[in-house]
Amino acid sequence: MSQTGATCNTSIDSTCTRVCLGYEDIFLTYSRSAGLNSTSLSDSLSAIVYSVQDSHCHHLVEEGEVEEKGETPSSAEAWGFGIISASVIVFISNIGVFFKPCMKTAGFQRIMYFCVALAVGTLGATGLLVLIPESLGIAGDDGPVPQYKWKLITAIGGIYVFYLIERCISWRAKLKKKNKEISLSESETLQNNNVHSHSHGDDGGVATVAWTLLLGDALHNFSDGLAMGAAYTENVALGISVSLAVLTEELPHELGDIAILLHSGMTIKRALFLNFLAAVVIYLGLIIGIVVGENTDANTYIFAFAGGLFVYIALADMIPEMNNQAMDAEKLGQDSTGIVFFLQNLGLLVGFAIVILIATLGGNIAV
Repeated sequence: MSQTGATCNTSIDSTCTRVCLGYEDIFLTYSRSAGLNSTSLSDSLSAIVYSVQDSHCHHLVEEGEVEEKGETPSSAEAWGFGIISASVIVFISNIGVFFKPCMKTAGFQRIMYFCVALAVGTLGATGLLVLIPESLGIAGDDGPVPQYKWKLITAIGGIYVFYLIERCISWRAKLKKKNKEISLSESETLQNNNVHSHSHGDDGGVATVAWTLLLGDALHNFSDGLAMGAAYTENVALGISVSLAVLTEELPHELGDIAILLHSGMTIKRALFLNFLAAVVIYLGLIIGIVVGENTDANTYIFAFAGGLFVYIALADMIPEMNNQAMDAEKLGQDSTGIVFFLQNLGLLVGFAIVILIATLGGNIAV
């Protein structure tokens, strides 16, 4: 919230009306059309100092601060929303069991195309548009960086445009490659890949992969809970945005985890139990995030860490996964390139749109 300034408008009858001005109003008053120079800068700084010392405007500033603090969620709201969000994500962690009978069908693969792309859109947009601005203290309509949301939305648009360019270039290269005959070495490579995929049934190697996956999932869920807890102590809209990003990322992630654990030879009950244990770690992160957010100013560092994590997962993990999905679909002949391209772009755009709407309209969310 900006400070206010005070000026006197003297009329012909020498009456004086005191008006409290904000930083922007003072700047516009003294800069005029020529902009700030040495004289106007000195006058504007004097006006700002006077406004800070003026008891009338100082009283209005304090009232404004009270109203703004009232928008911060109460402790009960932070805990309530946080626990509900975390519980939904824990439930999602075991939803993969319901999809087990159809995991190898074309319909399930199409759902995964959309879900992975949706996760890229929500994670990337939340990191760039929500978490990083919050960590830098530039969020809000009265922040120090004008139109920061539109500038960051433009950055998101740049990511999307270059993703399209990369996919189109790759698509063109594959079309040229299809016009050539498949060599014998390529056929042998495909056969070796098939043998390798069947070798995943060995208990030793796959068991190690499964335990490593569960450990990584637990650490990831802890970081997600930390970000959600800190976000809900700051603002309801911020907490909802972070929770949606985590939820959309967890859905395809957990579906893939369940498939890997079952493929490793685990029984359904054991896979669900271990995956559940990895998921409930999110509550630990949530508790620490809420406690830290309510009692310290370290939540800005949590936002910065989570923002970097979200952007990394979106760009370094999920986009390569999207590319691998497209290549696998082409090799196996499950879907045409156009269907995969459409579903992935739909997921990206929906993910971007969800976060942009929450970021721009989030101030209207009240509890």
